[in-house]
Amino acid sequence: MKKFISVALVAVMVLSMSLFMASCGGDDKEEGVQITGVIATQLGDMSFNDSAKAGLDELEEQGYTVNVTECNTDETQYEPQLRTAAEKSEIVIGVGSELTMIGDIAKEYPDTKFIWIDNVVDDYKDISNLTCISYKQNEGSYLVGYIAGSMTETGVVGFIGGADIPVINDFYVGYEQGALQAGKDLDKDVKVIKGYTGDWSDTNLGAEHAQDQATRGADIIFCAAGGSGNGAIMKAKDLGIKCIGVDQDQRITLGDGQYADDILCSMIKNVQKSIVDYVNEFYEDDSKWIGGEVFYAGSEGNYVEVAYGSEDMEMLVPDDVLAALDEQMAKIKDGTIVVDTAL
Repeated sequence: MKKFISVALVAVMVLSMSLFMASCGGDDKEEGVQITGVIATQLGDMSFNDSAKAGLDELEEQGYTVNVTECNTDETQYEPQLRTAAEKSEIVIGVGSELTMIGDIAKEYPDTKFIWIDNVVDDYKDISNLTCISYKQNEGSYLVGYIAGSMTETGVVGFIGGADIPVINDFYVGYEQGALQAGKDLDKDVKVIKGYTGDWSDTNLGAEHAQDQATRGADIIFCAAGGSGNGAIMKAKDLGIKCIGVDQDQRITLGDGQYADDILCSMIKNVQKSIVDYVNEFYEDDSKWIGGEVFYAGSEGNYVEVAYGSEDMEMLVPDDVLAALDEQMAKIKDGTIVVDTAL
């Protein structure tokens, strides 16, 4: 009898401990919710892709089961990796403009939710299990363009894009508009020049474009080319120019602050926050899923903003420019300024 009571007590204690761990552990998400992130290129850019990875990591910390696949710009891997992800996951998050077939694959797997980051398929309205997240990068780019146009000493500012595609051109048109507006406000001539690396990870190409633009007079260059753009920043000191980072606060992230003196500021497209916020929102309430629509992530919610490095870093943007920038931001919010878009 005593032996039976002892065994029973052990069983109760084990059950109680299991319930306690289930209720108090860090995993507060439904067990088995599988999320797969498919990266068209590769991680390590300290910019767009790494911001997306940070969002996936945060979801994993919250209790989701997360896998990440890198295609390394191998176009033969895009479709099979998306299909593999769809077969084993409840949610597939595509990262990269190269994943143009994601809409067609979503149609093949109607029970899987797909999210395409920073891109929009043409027939998105017909695909109820696909949400496209689009950022108002034109507005953020206007602001850093205004900074560049205000601070240039040569009257020439540059732009380096990773590819000649609508989303990158959306950066450019906002940047150009902001730089030219600063020139008007300060009564000085400002010219904007541009180039495209055609690659998202070749730092040598970024450096070459920076050298070309510096030779043509650019003393401030906005780099919207992922890892390739980092090459321009790494070359900035040798060229005697300043750069503007993108997607993450690159004064902090690039080389662990090694290039902080070469970066005026960064136009943050908060991919991490948008992924985490959106997934959690519809996880808690499935009616919040906006499949067949576009989720426009902008300054509301802090998905697009300008960052200036950590508090212990020297502020490179003067107070008078920051004050003028605040006025520009207010005008954008109240509709006085309508920022051009390529989308």
